[in-house]
Amino acid sequence: MTWGEYQNSLKQRCWHKNVTPKPHSGCSSVHHYEWSKLSLFDFLLQIYTRLDRNCCGFRPRQEDVCVERGHHQECGDKDSVELANIIRRVHDPRHLVFTDNKGFFDRGEDNLDYKLLEGIKEFPEQAVKVLKSQRLRERLLQSLFLDKLYWESQGGRRGIEKLIDVIERRAQVFLTYINAHGIKVVPMNV
Repeated sequence: MTWGEYQNSLKQRCWHKNVTPKPHSGCSSVHHYEWSKLSLFDFLLQIYTRLDRNCCGFRPRQEDVCVERGHHQECGDKDSVELANIIRRVHDPRHLVFTDNKGFFDRGEDNLDYKLLEGIKEFPEQAVKVLKSQRLRERLLQSLFLDKLYWESQGGRRGIEKLIDVIERRAQVFLTYINAHGIKVVPMNV
């Protein structure tokens, strides 16, 4: 799927309210809400490798994969840029599977990839509630503690706390963004 096809799919609201898309609508089998969930997740972790693999939405560093492979130079015709690592299960093609989830925690608020949010007009109510509730840290600590290997690889609680600090700051930036752009928050129980 190219960036242009993805943006068209967002406009079509494919599979919204379980309405089967019209033939030749440009819809993929992925449910409209899945893109909102992916976009939010990728923004908080600044994972550019799916929706912005050419790093067109921020200033990449020399060591970023998009610069090393020369993809960053291909930002001119953004509609033809291929999305990457978009995976679905054969038996459940409307839902995305999140793989290759390497987050980037060393990018400051002045260089966040807002392209990841482009075209999204609504975000999941439950996730936004968590971001607003001041319980994000607690939930992340509980979740990350279950993955002992990752927990230890980040230096234990001290290292994890630093990562959560970054995510909390990005969550505040995200909340400001959706308020400034009038983006809706809706239930997404699909």
